[in-house]
Amino acid sequence: MKRNILPFITAAIVLFCAAGLYAQESDVVFIDGWVDIKDSSGEIFELFIGDRVYNGDTVITGDDGVAELEPQNGSRIIVKPGTVFSIKEMDVNGKKQSVVSTTLGQVSFKFNRMTNEPLISTPSTVMGVRGTEFTVYAGADGSSLVTVETGAVEVSGQGESVILEKNEGVEVAAGMPPGEKFPVMEGKLEFDAWNSEKINKMMGEPSAAIQSLSIQLDDLVKQIEYWAALYETNKAELTELRKQQKALLEEGKEEEGNKMKAEVVKPFEYTTSRLILNYRYYALSALSLRQHVFSGFYTRMKTAYINEPENPVYTGFLNDYSELLKQYEDKVQPYLVQADY
Repeated sequence: MKRNILPFITAAIVLFCAAGLYAQESDVVFIDGWVDIKDSSGEIFELFIGDRVYNGDTVITGDDGVAELEPQNGSRIIVKPGTVFSIKEMDVNGKKQSVVSTTLGQVSFKFNRMTNEPLISTPSTVMGVRGTEFTVYAGADGSSLVTVETGAVEVSGQGESVILEKNEGVEVAAGMPPGEKFPVMEGKLEFDAWNSEKINKMMGEPSAAIQSLSIQLDDLVKQIEYWAALYETNKAELTELRKQQKALLEEGKEEEGNKMKAEVVKPFEYTTSRLILNYRYYALSALSLRQHVFSGFYTRMKTAYINEPENPVYTGFLNDYSELLKQYEDKVQPYLVQADY
């Protein structure tokens, strides 16, 4: 089955609720171990029970860290150890929409059937859910795994989709459509074991892994460029509309000019400004991929070949990795600001 849940989302896991939009603002109700939070200004500090997580924040759990978040609708989000989990914003049909992203690690969700779920993303798939308990796994290689405890989830990637029901799962490899769904015994799937398999495959086939990551990055770049170009087009049109409205006032047509400002110029200003949210969303997604997936791969390869720096496998990896970074630096960095880092 092929279907685009949203025309502008191709490379992320997204939980889409047709019933409405969801303001993702969550209270921290449980902390165990070490958990940090990076706010929208780039400041990093320790997270505690009673704190609140807002749009623009990133929760980072240590190897022993767990954070339980409670959105203001009674739902639950559990961020497991070794996870990078963030809340961003984008524009959906002229309204702000929160996007809950898992770049690396494991996050479990429980959404009440009567609430409006947020959009949710990982580097590799798109999903739609309602009234569901499910878990998202984001691997070190950019791949994703989704398992469902209750309800139903539609998982999409690269234009193809599969519907999961209770005790079913599916894996989505980096840059690929969803695989075949499989039965899952509740509580039997271990993230560490699954992620270790991903890491071993990356290390054994580094060129193939880089190619998959490049496809993911290219998907994000296409979205950045699409929304940035649309913003520039709208900005130019907005300039022309303002000139027309100003001309009416200068001609003494005050009532007509004021009406144009209220009914045409102001709404178009609003629409144009919201387009920034979208290309910023994809740029920040690419940054997270760079910081937490690309860098982890580089560190593992460097450690593995520390005594064999001239090994052809390692030198080949370095060449491929340099090209991947150049792609990122040329196509993504111009859309970021210092505070993003």
